[in-house]
Amino acid sequence: MSKTPVFWGLDVEDSVNPESDDALLRLCRIHSDAGVPWSLFVAGQKARVLRRNCRHDVIAAMQEHDICYHGSYTFDYPEHAMVYGTDDDWDTALARALSIEVPGLNEVAEITGQFPTAYVQHQGNHSVATHWALRLSGVHVNNGGFGDQMPHNAWIMDSLFAGRANRSVSPQGNWSHSYDPLHPERQKPPVDPDEEFREFQEAFDRQLEMGHDHIVVFGHPCCWVLSEWWGWYEKTLSFRLSEQFGPPGVYPHDRQWRRAARRSPADSEAHYEWTARAVKWVASRSDVECLTFADYHSRLAESAGQWVTLAQVRQMARDLLQRFDALQVGDTVVSVADALVLLATLGEHVMLYNRLPEKLQIRRTIGPVELVPEIEEALTYDRAEYLVAARSVYAFVMAHGRLPHVLKPLTVNSGPAQVLMALAQAFSQDELPEKVTVPPVSAMPECAGLPIFQNARAGSTHAPPFFDNSRTNMMCRQ
Repeated sequence: MSKTPVFWGLDVEDSVNPESDDALLRLCRIHSDAGVPWSLFVAGQKARVLRRNCRHDVIAAMQEHDICYHGSYTFDYPEHAMVYGTDDDWDTALARALSIEVPGLNEVAEITGQFPTAYVQHQGNHSVATHWALRLSGVHVNNGGFGDQMPHNAWIMDSLFAGRANRSVSPQGNWSHSYDPLHPERQKPPVDPDEEFREFQEAFDRQLEMGHDHIVVFGHPCCWVLSEWWGWYEKTLSFRLSEQFGPPGVYPHDRQWRRAARRSPADSEAHYEWTARAVKWVASRSDVECLTFADYHSRLAESAGQWVTLAQVRQMARDLLQRFDALQVGDTVVSVADALVLLATLGEHVMLYNRLPEKLQIRRTIGPVELVPEIEEALTYDRAEYLVAARSVYAFVMAHGRLPHVLKPLTVNSGPAQVLMALAQAFSQDELPEKVTVPPVSAMPECAGLPIFQNARAGSTHAPPFFDNSRTNMMCRQ
């Protein structure tokens, strides 16, 4: 019987309340004692505070677990990812994402002693440019996704997406308490550890019965010691480190925040008690296996620089004419974007050397980031036009690292889907035809209809009023 992977994750992001540092230390030790590592999603802001506060004990405990990345900032942003990812052109947004996230990523690596394995956006505040910036920076796993469920784990944007949507179980239990500013002294009563443990077991079994390809048990260390998020000043307002775009600067106003309400020591101890029981119970099961995202990636990753034969590329072209979607090529799977680059490379080689190569190397890329056209009529390309289209795609991808959203090889106004099908027709044959005619084809591959793409959104409470998700949705689908 195959075992369902279980990932234990903590969003390590509370840089306001020092009590959460002690909770993180305790949770790391509980899991180390049980032999079950966490995947710690560490915000750069939090890592910097741990270093500033000289919490070498916490950092040492974290080093026994898998370090992941949760963005450079949590509350005080130079600019919200969802905003620059929507308002800026792609190159500007990508440059901004790199300028914000690369320093944070490397600080987390320096402070913890591990380069982060995976990325999850903070509080739904993400953009396609930010996801791609983290992949370009060397992060290979994505645990956040685009905001909705996936039918199964998959490689998206050359990253292993193993999402949280509809796959999560909370280890936080009955932690929260509604803060009453007229009675700040009130605390919630201690939880019943037996009851909390039973409810966790039931929730875990329900999730397992859903049959997904993994489960994520994730929480926030602050919830073991606090009975509300952060404190109301931090909870209700989001800030920017600078009034203008650019490097972090002074705060726009003073930082007089109210400390978050604490759980009683007895309440926290009861939570730690059933937490230790829960991790041992999951680890003892024969139908699941506790993994880190580093473990999972090493199990599924393919070697870079894969080569495919000309015969395999021709079979890929024939398969594309039957189904416009990701497909098997040799021992790997290529997206339609990867397939177009393969065929464009083939056209480039033919034009340069007047012959067909024996093998081609797969070059992973991303799809267009501008809206692709819907073309309802058939398009005919002569040999010069489809070869010019191939060279145009190749040159664009080499220059920009993504597909173009429109092309005009000589006289034919095209989208990438039409060029893909034209090249698939041409290179599926032994000889290059004088002309190919592409019937009306969808602008998007079949997988664009999956919930992760169709319902993609940046759903953060940090969003400006009446924030429009449509451009984020378009880029995720393409």
